[in-house]
This record gives sequence, structure tokens and C-alpha cells, in this order.
Amino acid sequence: MSFPRGENPNWRRVWIDLLILWAVFALLGTWLNYGFQAARGRPISWMQAARMNVAAYAIWAFVLTPIVLFLCARLPLGRTGLVRFVPFHLLGMCGTVCIDVVLKTLLHKRVYPELSHLSFGVQVRQYFFSQTEADVQIYLVVAVLGYVVAYYTEVRSQELHASQLATNLVRAELQVLKMQLQPHFLFNTLHSISSLVSINPRAAQQMICSLGDLLRLSLVGEDLPETTLRRELEFLNLYLDIERVRFQDRLLTKIEVPEDVVDASVPYLLLQPLVENAIKHGVSRRPGSGKVEISAFRESDRLCIRVVNDNGTSYAVPEAERMGIGLDNTRSRLRILYGSQASLSIHGLTEERFQVEVWIPFRRALMLDQEHESFSVA
Repeated sequence: MSFPRGENPNWRRVWIDLLILWAVFALLGTWLNYGFQAARGRPISWMQAARMNVAAYAIWAFVLTPIVLFLCARLPLGRTGLVRFVPFHLLGMCGTVCIDVVLKTLLHKRVYPELSHLSFGVQVRQYFFSQTEADVQIYLVVAVLGYVVAYYTEVRSQELHASQLATNLVRAELQVLKMQLQPHFLFNTLHSISSLVSINPRAAQQMICSLGDLLRLSLVGEDLPETTLRRELEFLNLYLDIERVRFQDRLLTKIEVPEDVVDASVPYLLLQPLVENAIKHGVSRRPGSGKVEISAFRESDRLCIRVVNDNGTSYAVPEAERMGIGLDNTRSRLRILYGSQASLSIHGLTEERFQVEVWIPFRRALMLDQEHESFSVA
């Protein structure tokens, strides 16, 4: 029997599961029938006990159960009113009772050869009055099980669909934030290159080469929401190469990241906006040299990434003034990826020192690269 396809295309699976149940009932019934007849003093053979039960349960397993499930599939629960629902299944009950009675009558001679002298009409009446109540009860049980499984399947399907929509929404939002961040970084870098073209062509050429390497590395993981801290440090070093050409000896950097955290998962393009913000509000505004320190450490099940820079002004800069596209973008991505488990804080340590601190859950990346050494660059 071909079950209707629609919201619940798993009726065939329900039937297969019920076949297993009917097989268990047939085995149990055979054993009980054999023992019951022996206890009455009218023992029967195992073959006879098996014929009685296999015939009865096989009719329900292979004929009536598919019919009941087919009717349930044709009239899903909650898709119609009781005016149609009740008469529909009352007719279904009558049909299954009639089919059961006719099939058992046709099989009567094979199941009960000692009673084969009874006429067809007598056998029909006997089976009708002896089986109707049981058939109606079994019909209701099978229909209820079918509707329960169908409802559960539909709920799971809706939950999965909702989860997929939520996942796709998060991916889309992250992608939008990436698309916002990458042009921002690219335009700033190109602006730096253009300012050097007429002054120092060799330095501008070096910056263009470094920018090419930087863009090539950025394309490797552009579709991933997270990468390893090791990859972020590689990307950051390429970015710092460009900034060192721009600021020459004015830019001093120090990176201290222990080996035990470099394989942690972090948001893609996390470090570069933090360091860019530090350079923008620190080194670029100072008449002399300025220092940017990048560090990371693990505390229990959390990872801290810290960027400290020399302040570019003699007064404390409000957080709102320092929250450009890069930091605002980073904070949004942290919220999407980790919710309340992540934070980004901005505060001045002193009038001369400023700090941005990021806390995220510590998780090791699945792919570990053991060839790299610990990052500790002054």
C-alpha cells in the first residue's frame, strides 16, 4: 500500500515498527495458547498454537494495520472538524471488522481443521460476534499510535526547520558583519598606501605586497564564523607588517600568547580590528612612538584576549568615541556567537595607557597545527 506523502511522510516507518510489535504478540500468544490449552486438559501441538496466533496477528500486521494508517494519513489530526473525522473513522472501523471476519473465515479450515464442517455463514457469524469488540479496540489503538507518532514527527520537523532558519539567520548576520568589516579595513589600508606613493614608492610597493598576502589569507576562512587563535595571529602579523611600513619606528608591538592557547577557537577577524583601533587612537595621535601590546591567556574555561596601547591624548577618551566600526562590529559578532558568555570591555588603565579586553568561552579547535612555535614577539 502506498501511503500519502505530505507533512508526515513517515507512515511506512510507523507500519514497520508495528510489524515488530505484532511479531512479538504472535510469539507471546503462541506460548500462552499452548499453556492455556494444556492447563484446561485439552493440549494442542505447538504447530496448532502457532497457526492460531500467526493467522490472527498476520491479518492485522500485513492487511489491517496498513489500512488504518492509510486512513489516518488521509485524514490528519487537527486538519478537519469532528463532523468529518468521526464518521470517517467509524466507516474505517466497520471496514476493518468486515475484512478481518472474511479473512479469518477463509483461513478457518487451515487454522481449525477439526471444525471445518461448519458452514461459511455460521463461521462468519461466529467470527463477527467474537472479533468485533477486539477489532474495534485494536483499530483505536493503532490509530492513536499512528496519530501520536505523526504529531511527534511533525513537531520534530518544525523544530528542525526553526533551528535551521535560526542557524541560517545567524550565518547571514555574521556574513553581513564580515562584509562590513573587510571593506572598512581594506579602505583604511589603501588610504595608507596612497599616502606613501609619492613620498616613499618603495614602501608603498612593500605595503601592496603585504596587502596581497593579507587578502589571500583572509579568503581562506571567510565563510567560517570561527578560526584558531594561531591563524588570527598570522593574519595580525601581516597587518602589522603593513602598519610598520606606514609608521616606521613610531610603532612598537609586543605579542605574548602562550602555546597552550594558540589552538583555541576565536571569532574570525577578531584581533585585527582591536589592534587597528589601538593604533588609530594611540600611535597615530602621538607625536613620538607608541606601543601596542597583544596578549592572551586562559582562565578556567574562558579565554581572555587583551590589547593595551599607549594613549594618543593626554586625557581619557570616552568609550563611545572609541567605538568605531571595528569594535562595534566585533561586539556584535561576540553577541551572536556566544551570547552572554562573551564580553568586550574598553577602559583606561591610566591617562597614558588604554586597554581593550575580550572574554570568550575557551574551546580548542578540531584541527591542531603542531608545527608552529609559541608566539612571543617584541
